[in-house]
Amino acid sequence: MFKQLIVSLLLGLSLFANEVTPEVIEPVEVGTNMEQTVPSQDLLHDKIKNLIGEEEYNTHKNLINFIFKNRQNYQYSESLNFISIIKKLQENGLLKLGFDTPQEMLIEFHINNNPMKSLKILKDTLKSLGYYYYFTKNTQFDGNSSLIWTIKLKTEAAIDPLVLSNELLKKDCRMVDISKEGNKWSYAIDTNFANLKDATYVTNNERVAFKKPLKPYFVKVDPASTLYVASRVLNKWFPNIVFYDKHLNILKVVNEDKVHRNIKLPMPENTKYIKISDLYTLINIKRGLSVHIKE
Repeated sequence: MFKQLIVSLLLGLSLFANEVTPEVIEPVEVGTNMEQTVPSQDLLHDKIKNLIGEEEYNTHKNLINFIFKNRQNYQYSESLNFISIIKKLQENGLLKLGFDTPQEMLIEFHINNNPMKSLKILKDTLKSLGYYYYFTKNTQFDGNSSLIWTIKLKTEAAIDPLVLSNELLKKDCRMVDISKEGNKWSYAIDTNFANLKDATYVTNNERVAFKKPLKPYFVKVDPASTLYVASRVLNKWFPNIVFYDKHLNILKVVNEDKVHRNIKLPMPENTKYIKISDLYTLINIKRGLSVHIKE
């Protein structure tokens, strides 16, 4: 079983590649000479120090104490609200992301569930933020549900953690930890409820006409028996169709090395998503395709 999961992970990588009760600190007004001691075991302030650097933290300690005085807005129990923390740091010019010259960055993503689906979401999110070119340095899969994906890129600024967190939140992925060490950023993401928002939902017995594709068609379906896809006149479609389960594990791949006007395929059990493309180039289906799911 473990071997099958590893094979599925490797296939998925090729298909989608473009490639974690504190003391309350009394506020100190900005501009005074009074300096407050922060407890050594302070989750919120330790994280701020990690993100902006110890030197920056010590320089602006009074300001930090003041802007984070209402710690209930940033911390609940042993968890941190990273979106609020990053936003407040940026608003006050404390989190510097730019470099004087292009730098090599390492970005490490820790995923706790749905590794294949989450990997697709991460890749799509990076594209939406303008990051098309990067090198996958390492991928570690535990054979169960956890995945660590490390990428390397050369850039003039680090990925904005606020923008990244908000984009992932749109796909029901929650940032649970952010840490920084030199030019390496690590993100731990709760993907238990990850949702592929870019998938077009096609109900059973509905026929959907898709226009010229900018990327492969990606559809979400209910349990059904048959997939029927029709090509348009003047297309030269060489079918490339992939069936996935709800976790985006590959169930079946269909490649046809001859032109089809249409194709009818039995749907594997547990199919939840289907990718429909051309074996060679999307230009071959520039006039679009029609998809019909039958019960």
